[in-house]
Amino acid sequence: MELTSEEFDNTFTSNFNEVTETAENFNGKDFDQYVKSNLIDELGVMQIEYIYDTKDGNWRHVIFKTQLKNINYVVVIDINKKTILGHHVLDLNEKYGLNALGL
Repeated sequence: MELTSEEFDNTFTSNFNEVTETAENFNGKDFDQYVKSNLIDELGVMQIEYIYDTKDGNWRHVIFKTQLKNINYVVVIDINKKTILGHHVLDLNEKYGLNALGL
């Protein structure tokens, strides 16, 4: 399920800890199937770049680097339920005006 900007922003319930190297994989098969089923061709080849957990332990953001500059594909996991909430295409160019800054 694609998350709206508001739904995505609602998962920012506390600060985040970077857990890329230590994150427990709840269910790799379901995660892989979710990502494959929800790929967006325009984003090109993607790879996991970072994993962040909220400090309150509610949410995990798995951030995929895409082939588009400053655009990430983020899968949000409900840590308590160990389920995938959905995904969001985070366009940093649009959100923060990075193109206007030449970044």
